[in-house]
Amino acid sequence: MAIAALVLGIIAIPGICCYGVVGVAAGVTAVILGRMSLSKITASGGMIGGRGLAQAGWICGLIGAVLGLIWGILQIAFLIFGMTSGFGTLTFPTPSG
Repeated sequence: MAIAALVLGIIAIPGICCYGVVGVAAGVTAVILGRMSLSKITASGGMIGGRGLAQAGWICGLIGAVLGLIWGILQIAFLIFGMTSGFGTLTFPTPSG
């Protein structure tokens, strides 16, 4: 589970480029898997390894999820701005004859 958290956490960071959706989805999943792994590792008393992988996974997932959410909000804000006031100031050339 720790390896899956790390892989998803790493995927979440470049996944931000897909309008933030992949970054948020993979990031949240990595955070959940990483925290679950850490709790199992702690409950085992150190018999299960992978603490560093789990920590790196949930940290990368958290960064990817937060940045993906910010990027998605910015994309929506730019879209709304472009549809409202941005198009209102657009002038079209008229043919002169």
